[in-house]
Amino acid sequence: MNPEKPSYSTSKRHLLYSSVLPWTVILLCAIGALMGKPEAVAFGTIAVPSMVALIAAMLGIHRISGSMDFRASNLPRDQPGGES
Repeated sequence: MNPEKPSYSTSKRHLLYSSVLPWTVILLCAIGALMGKPEAVAFGTIAVPSMVALIAAMLGIHRISGSMDFRASNLPRDQPGGES
């Protein structure tokens, strides 16, 4: 067990906000479109694909960086890259 284990609370919180806020925008655009607001429909044509791309990018970045962190944390101390 490594006593110098990093804390990921900021990273987790950032990932949560980066996922919840785009979904909120998508939901608001959908509600506005269902209510017949032409502004919501016009905004949604640009905002919804952008928000979906943001969600996918954040999940991909978290997945890639998380796997690299996991791999680095399992390196023995005598190998290059395993030093702190």
